[in-house]
Amino acid sequence: MHFSRRGLALLPLFISGVLTDYLTPTYPAPIDLSGDTSFVAASWRNLSSTFDRYLKDEQSSASKSLSGVENVTFSVGMFSLHDPAATKLQYHYTAPEIANAKQGTNKVDGDSIYRVASVSKLITTFAGLVELTEEDWNRPLIQIIPGLGAYSRAYPQALNSLYITQWDKITPWALATQQSGIATVGWPVSDLAVILAAAVAEGLDGVDEPTSYGLPPVNVSALGPCATKYLKDPTNTFCPSPEGIEAIDGLPPNFLPWTTPAYSDEGFMLLGIAISNLTGKPLSAVYRDAVFEPLGMKSSNDTHPTGKAELARSVISGDPAANFALETGFTTPSGGILSTINDLSKLGIGIMNNTLLTAETTRKWMKPQSHTASLSYSIGGGWEIHRYVHPATGKVTDLYTKLGDSGFYGGALVLIPQYDAGFTMLNAYSNQTIRSPAAILILDHVTDAILPALEAQAAAEARANYVGTYVSTEETLNASVTISFNESSVPGIISGLSVTAWTFNGTDILEGPLFNGIKPRLEPSIPKQTPDGLPGQVAFQASHQVQMLTYRAAMDVPDSGVVGTWTGFYATNGDFVYTDSTRYGGVGLNMFVFDVDGEGRATACSPAIDRVTLRRRVDD
Repeated sequence: MHFSRRGLALLPLFISGVLTDYLTPTYPAPIDLSGDTSFVAASWRNLSSTFDRYLKDEQSSASKSLSGVENVTFSVGMFSLHDPAATKLQYHYTAPEIANAKQGTNKVDGDSIYRVASVSKLITTFAGLVELTEEDWNRPLIQIIPGLGAYSRAYPQALNSLYITQWDKITPWALATQQSGIATVGWPVSDLAVILAAAVAEGLDGVDEPTSYGLPPVNVSALGPCATKYLKDPTNTFCPSPEGIEAIDGLPPNFLPWTTPAYSDEGFMLLGIAISNLTGKPLSAVYRDAVFEPLGMKSSNDTHPTGKAELARSVISGDPAANFALETGFTTPSGGILSTINDLSKLGIGIMNNTLLTAETTRKWMKPQSHTASLSYSIGGGWEIHRYVHPATGKVTDLYTKLGDSGFYGGALVLIPQYDAGFTMLNAYSNQTIRSPAAILILDHVTDAILPALEAQAAAEARANYVGTYVSTEETLNASVTISFNESSVPGIISGLSVTAWTFNGTDILEGPLFNGIKPRLEPSIPKQTPDGLPGQVAFQASHQVQMLTYRAAMDVPDSGVVGTWTGFYATNGDFVYTDSTRYGGVGLNMFVFDVDGEGRATACSPAIDRVTLRRRVDD
């Protein structure tokens, strides 16, 4: 890495968007999401109006992009680590199916109980993080779940070693990060041999023997007890442990462990068994003791409600016995939990607030563990990580999510660490073909409404809290720093805080050889560590580095000398490479520390290399 840092900073750019080179936010997280003047509250009102126009005006005056949503009952709401009132930003719609339902609620709100489907996977992982040790997470499954590896060798396909899962290489963490390589979903009801045999036995019209589809005959009884049980009673779609363990063990892997992320419901079923075995407690007790009770999630459970009061606020779509009141048993860790958006908001706040895990554990957990083939989608421990690109700037914001989508129910929990905020959504409709894409449309509209608003609110608060001139209170010291907004001279910048004047002992530091006339942008590096309402300190890095959208943007810059992926690396990752490569007296040239009051307003600035505290002028 021998490129000149100064040379890179002065590359001429002709692009309209930016991308911060750190995964830290452009500004400190916003504090006011719900106030009358908040951009977030205003955007939520606009979003609600869009939903109202479509859903209440009979689809006559709103975007066709909401087509189908009118059939789906849903609840959506925000939450914030710093603004408790943000949970009041909610929208609820009761579709005709639920409005006319004979059981459960006929009008949904924040306390309505839905099935959360695969959001259960995230809750299972979180419970495991609370209860298990690092050593537990990395034990081979054959040491945790008795019988694994023995059943598979009894199945016909075991004659070929490629059909045998390497359980001695798979750990609970491999399951949680979708890197086990084991079978995906739905055993035994996803097996055509079992489905066709049951349908033929029932004499269903339009269903023929497998041979009519060009398939060889299969001895279903050789596929294990779950298949045999389903064949006898097709309404028995779930297989309890240990029969479920045997059924999964008998399926060949899709990939070798740790090869690629590949979605697996079965993996989370096994993860639930592993957590239960390692803790010595039923999984229901793990959920209750590790997550639900500590976070006050009083409406959440791994079994369906039976009490009159809870049933009265339950969203019961379609046949209750086959859907809402289904006994999920062995499959619960993958998709059997029920909750409300108010409870899921408590979960999101509890995660971001490090209520049950240490801050270090949370930060380690909320990182990608593997990429997918998509540049905009990565996988974590229970997380699905969507990379949102802001349309106005090209900035990337990572959304730590888990989407649920199964049968008549779906939902999502979305955490946005850059803003210390997030949102939840739950939905229901007895037609999955309509419900599933409609739910995605809802998520798209919410995301497109609040992400730009969160950025705008963070920018507005940063401007009010930091812009100004900070001066020495020592009469013998001529030192000052001016922080401005949208005045950086770093190429590619559209918006942000910047250092536009900096003197020490009467010397203009920015015009000298350290910065060569560049007015650096400021990027948050270490947030305030003290609780809200108390004063503290915030650290920033003053970056000289150019900002670019992508490698392709770098390669398209005329006369830049950037001609390919490798040179593009330097042009788009300057901050990553050169964070504090210039130091003076043991501290980085680029480090700025601000004292802030309990409201987040800066009162003083300390350029680290100057070793002096400069007070903010009272008129700024």
